[in-house]
Amino acid sequence: MRVLLAIFLLNLFACQSSSQSYTLTSNGQSIPVYEQNTAPLSYRLDTYKYARVTYQGTPLALEVEALGFQLGEEDWDISPHSYGVEADRIGNKLRFKVDRKGYLVIKFSRNPEDFKKRLVIFVEAPIDAPSGAELVDIVKEYDVDNTGQKNETEKIQKALDEISGTDKVLLFSDGVYKSSMLRLKSNSNIHVSKNAVIKADPEAIESYKAKGGRGINRFIYIENAENIAVTGLGTFDGSGSEILGITLPKIGDKRTRVRLMFIYRSKNISFNGIVLKDAASWNTHIMGSQDVTFRNCKLMNNTMNNDYFGSLDGWDPDASKRVLIEDSFGWAGDDNVAVKCTGYGNLNVLDDVEDVTVRGCVFMTKKTSLKIGTETRCENYNRVLFENNDVIEADRVLGVNVRDRATVSGVVFRNIRSESLFPDRRQMPINVYITRREDDQPWTGKIEGVLFEDCSFEMMFPKKIQISRIDSHTSEKDLNVTFKNLTIEGKKVKKLSGEYFNLQRTNGTIRFK
Repeated sequence: MRVLLAIFLLNLFACQSSSQSYTLTSNGQSIPVYEQNTAPLSYRLDTYKYARVTYQGTPLALEVEALGFQLGEEDWDISPHSYGVEADRIGNKLRFKVDRKGYLVIKFSRNPEDFKKRLVIFVEAPIDAPSGAELVDIVKEYDVDNTGQKNETEKIQKALDEISGTDKVLLFSDGVYKSSMLRLKSNSNIHVSKNAVIKADPEAIESYKAKGGRGINRFIYIENAENIAVTGLGTFDGSGSEILGITLPKIGDKRTRVRLMFIYRSKNISFNGIVLKDAASWNTHIMGSQDVTFRNCKLMNNTMNNDYFGSLDGWDPDASKRVLIEDSFGWAGDDNVAVKCTGYGNLNVLDDVEDVTVRGCVFMTKKTSLKIGTETRCENYNRVLFENNDVIEADRVLGVNVRDRATVSGVVFRNIRSESLFPDRRQMPINVYITRREDDQPWTGKIEGVLFEDCSFEMMFPKKIQISRIDSHTSEKDLNVTFKNLTIEGKKVKKLSGEYFNLQRTNGTIRFK
């Protein structure tokens, strides 16, 4: 009965929206269409849509119908273009086939600011609970309410504590689990079923705040832990739209930002298949940690603007080593992936950044998609690889932004495919710079080696590529960038030309191969 009620609630949330509506079928079977957030519609907190279809190695015939508006012949598009998906339009319906797992974005309007006319489709392979281990169903064993009507923090945390250090797998079966801040412990295995949602209680603001003002506000917290594996196609929902759009305005506090997930001083942490949805700040912040992996994950933040919404980054590896983000999707209100060394406040983590890889992903953002910086307060960045990623929409696609003391080397952007512009402040394809955060700081960073290889841009952005350094504190050798097989609008860029580069803001050592 609880499961049926939970599924009813999920579908109820899915059906209510001020945004456009769509129906979806896969091989003739109806597929539910959900909201990016579940905030009450009376607050006018806009949302976009997503759906999930199961791929088991055989082709899928998909049909999408747009409801409530007329779909024009030139209005729609299916991304990523690298997938090669072609559709037939029949009135307001699109019909097409998919024979791979991945992430599709159906645009029903080419206006990038009309994000409500988007449908994201996750084409997912099933992820079963680990075999050979004892499953502990949190509902049956701990009497946890999974209707979403009751805050069950105490019971959920007890289950998380007791699963730690055992060979058992804690199972969140289908349903909605409302909770305040939760902490995952070392040596834990957790499986979140596809229709399970672990949802932040938007009224529990105090629980998310770092105690004594030390640390970072967070919903899911991993601190000084190791050997944690979270699997399954279920969802961690930060209730960010409700917190930022309803709770914080009500209490008049613009300063309370809550990470969906904060991983601090931990190692050997992995997530496979999980949805990371609707953060109230940066979505996933990884600080001072090692060997952290996200595979097949789906990250969706709100993209609207108001006085409370902002800094809605996706993944932020921060002063960390051996971080892998692979075969994942991210739609962020701010940077998709920003590799940082923030040195924030009393945590003061200034470890060097090493071996960060972002590979095989699909991204959309209003800001920069793949970026280093701007906080670069450690000594060194070594070996950061962005490879084989599709950027459907961004204001700046690729960036290396050094404002602090770090020396950046061994950075590679390889086989990045950019499709279209989101018209925000910068509107440029590549932005590389060295500057100084404060005039009196005793250091200036360097960019010793960045390679852009096999990167393509379907369109020319309004503003041109910039590769710049602050003349007063650096020399030409402090900024080194190499381009190999760069193409813009199908043309190969072979030299430093005013057609593609802002020559007034380009003053480093630039090579073409």
